[in-house]
Amino acid sequence: MNKFLLVVIVLLAGCKERKTFADDIVLVYPKEIKMEIQEFNSDSIDFGSNVLYKGFFNDSIQIKYFKDIDWIPPPPQIGEKEQLDYNIEKSILPYFHENPFQGISSENVMKTDDLNSKKIEIIVKENDTIPLYKLRNDKIICFKSYPIFIKNIDSKPLKIDINSFIYFSPFVKTKSKKWQNIKNTRYVVFGCIPPKRPTYIILRPKEFVILSLPYLNGKEQREFKIKLDSATSKIYKSSISEEIITNQRHEFFE
Repeated sequence: MNKFLLVVIVLLAGCKERKTFADDIVLVYPKEIKMEIQEFNSDSIDFGSNVLYKGFFNDSIQIKYFKDIDWIPPPPQIGEKEQLDYNIEKSILPYFHENPFQGISSENVMKTDDLNSKKIEIIVKENDTIPLYKLRNDKIICFKSYPIFIKNIDSKPLKIDINSFIYFSPFVKTKSKKWQNIKNTRYVVFGCIPPKRPTYIILRPKEFVILSLPYLNGKEQREFKIKLDSATSKIYKSSISEEIITNQRHEFFE
């Protein structure tokens, strides 16, 4: 009997997920806030990014989002005036950072780093519900979401294409066992001319970014994963409907 119990304990221990750095971070927000499920493809009139933090370890992080994902503008040419400073309404400061989530564009960088699981770690906390704030007609709305942590585990700073955060979306396993990228963002514009050089952020060693991913409306549970280049998260389950999968304007597969 004792041997049997020992085997059971070992098996249960093996099934338990390993502890990650994200387990020691508390994301703080008003507990009385009301959250709703975001209707798919409804955010064409909503403003605000899904990025809430960029920095190093802090055991308590207040949930505030970057309203815009932008890049550092080039210096003005002779005779031109500098661009106006980025301004944000004081009424939304409890929900959004004062400054945009800024990237860098440099003539010396023609491509960003190729990401893999030896360079970045992607942690999904699919059972931790947090608010995703958006701005709609000057009013704050709030969606049920869960956090995604993307950390530089390399010994060198990484240049990551800022589009990874602008077009941030999960992969879902279809009935045909393919991994399909589910686009649900107002930033998706097709037919655009790509820039001559990438706009990127620099993620220093041990630095990480936190994004939120809204739960999708649907009763079906499917396998999900987050993927940046060849780096992938664990496979996890979340809600979705077959209608969302089949009604994508453009299909993107792994």
